Amino acid sequence: MRRRISRSQEQGVSGMMEADVRAVILVPTYGQPGLAAEALHTAIAQKTEFAFAVVVVNDGCLSPETHEICLNFAAAYPGKVFYLKKANGGLSAARNSGLEFALAAFPALEAVYFLDSDNHIGPLLLQRMVDALRSSDETIGWAYADVDKFGFASFSDMSGPYSPLEHLFRSFCEAGSTVSRRMLDAGARFDTAMRKGVEDWDFWLQGLGKGFRGVHVADAGFRYRRRGESMLVEAERDFAPILNYIRGKHAQLYNVKSVLRLEIEARTRYAVHHPDTGLVRCMTAAGTSELIALDDYLVRLMRAAERPDYGHCPGHLILMDQTLYDTLADWRLLSGVLWTLECAVMHAAIAACSITLRPSQHRTMSWRAASASRFTAQHIPSPPETAQILAIEAGALLAQQFPDGAFATGNHWHAVKPLGGRFFDLEIGCADAGAAPRSAAEGLASLQRRLNEVSAREGRALWRAAEHDRYRARAAVPRDFYPELFETPSAFPAAALDRSVALVVDEATPAAIAAAARLAEALRAEGCVPHLVTFGAQLSSAAETLETFREIVSLPLDSLCGAGARTRRSYLGTSLPLLEGRDGQSALATLAAYSRVVSVGSPVLHQIAGALRRLKVETWALLVPQENQSALDMVTACSAFEQAYDAILLGTEEMLHLCRAFGIPARKLRLRSDTAGVRAAAPSSLDLTMSGIQREKVSV
Repeated sequence: MRRRISRSQEQGVSGMMEADVRAVILVPTYGQPGLAAEALHTAIAQKTEFAFAVVVVNDGCLSPETHEICLNFAAAYPGKVFYLKKANGGLSAARNSGLEFALAAFPALEAVYFLDSDNHIGPLLLQRMVDALRSSDETIGWAYADVDKFGFASFSDMSGPYSPLEHLFRSFCEAGSTVSRRMLDAGARFDTAMRKGVEDWDFWLQGLGKGFRGVHVADAGFRYRRRGESMLVEAERDFAPILNYIRGKHAQLYNVKSVLRLEIEARTRYAVHHPDTGLVRCMTAAGTSELIALDDYLVRLMRAAERPDYGHCPGHLILMDQTLYDTLADWRLLSGVLWTLECAVMHAAIAACSITLRPSQHRTMSWRAASASRFTAQHIPSPPETAQILAIEAGALLAQQFPDGAFATGNHWHAVKPLGGRFFDLEIGCADAGAAPRSAAEGLASLQRRLNEVSAREGRALWRAAEHDRYRARAAVPRDFYPELFETPSAFPAAALDRSVALVVDEATPAAIAAAARLAEALRAEGCVPHLVTFGAQLSSAAETLETFREIVSLPLDSLCGAGARTRRSYLGTSLPLLEGRDGQSALATLAAYSRVVSVGSPVLHQIAGALRRLKVETWALLVPQENQSALDMVTACSAFEQAYDAILLGTEEMLHLCRAFGIPARKLRLRSDTAGVRAAAPSSLDLTMSGIQREKVSV
């Protein structure tokens, strides 16, 4: 790089050191000299209480006019404007050159603002940006502004607390932001390999990966020039390879468990309204929640359609009395029931669950399901009067209240579902069955009436004449990011714990659950957190056996217990269920965030194990004798998908010989001879830590 700095400028640098320069406006330029002159005029016009400098980097532009304008500004403002000229290397390289110069020239530097040479900034922008960084704690790495676009005018509102979760799937911090010295000292630099745009998104993700966050600065005065040419380039740009590059580079951010933890921290998924207390619980996973009044939630819901504040208003509304919520939590069924209803509203406008409690020496669960059609895009069927739990997306609720769509003009954050309703009957057998829970149907009607009242009281009015770009205004729902990032509709929140293990049973018979519990005991001894996941309609087990599991997740799939249960396919004479597409997606979403999943004779897991491995989930299969299935059938079914498993644990010598006969690699096989004994310790031959089990590529 060639730096052209005159002797007077060198003296100016020394003078600026004495003046204690605190901030730099960095302006890379290439072509368009007239626009660059406009940008530099707005940079020089900053009104600050501290000394600042403007560093202009000419990225090898061949236009003599560009060079002449930059020289003229440096000559006209000695000690204020510094001009660097370098060989062409792209926008990222130009910014990095300016950063290195600023860090070397100004030891007291606190912040650098990036101004592209075709944009403008208001006279108070730099002061407001630096003030925001100074008043923040050490975790704040950058300050960003709203984007007031001129040319083709519109306004992009970036207000609200910074959301790390949203930043993973939406680039809402423009390059026209201010980076702190502490983030630069941590090593953040622009990626010079990115020459097709979006390098600013990658830069801020570097900060996120280093533990920093952003802070929004209102009314900063950032003006972004929006021209027909730039709009055409944006429309024609192929983002797929750029996104793949970013996500591969920041793999520590882009994995299911990391994303789910951010979602849990933000409490963005469920708004659980308790009609018996009048409160709303905002949460993603039980144990991390915020309790607010109903009116406060409804105000958040209304404002979510107008102003961005991602995650402030969860997108799934659940109605359930506090007493029922506490009971299900005590029985370790709460997370699983919420998950079943969430899976239902992926495809239906409303979901409901009617719970019947009956005395039983064993803990049992029995599901029945029915669907209802919808007649119009806004139609929501009435739930059964007996339903004690209701689930609906917040967007669908607003769409029903405002059928003209005016609540979110220019935005489509509510989705029309193929089904009107999905209604469940859940019978729970337990020793301590009490009175039947109270119906929630009246609670929904009351909430809708209250929404009308709050809407009339609050009113809604836009405050800018320019088109208001509401692409960030929405209630938070998992489909905002999981499908794009991981090709799964959501992820089960309770799986976010470290070393969480799902033991998967299709038909949850006492024998199958007992086999899963014995392995769960061994896993707990290794420090794992075992969950029981079932995909059938029935569950039956001794209550003390279920105590082995942290969570009990019962998700009835139509492919196993509905009309689709009659559709089967055969592999070498062994019958397997044909997993319908939506059921496959629901099962994948249930297991995607676990550290490890174990099939306890589960044909459902056989069919999605390959997809789970692509999500970096360890996959095991446990084959133990069962009353309703022969050893040959179990091994045959597993052999069809053995390439998708990291390890196969076997309950008998017969199964071991059968696996070898089917050609299953010996390195995957582990004989677990104690499966017949209840709660037996893991034998020394069983390696529970995956050491010695070699992973292989999976192409399924």
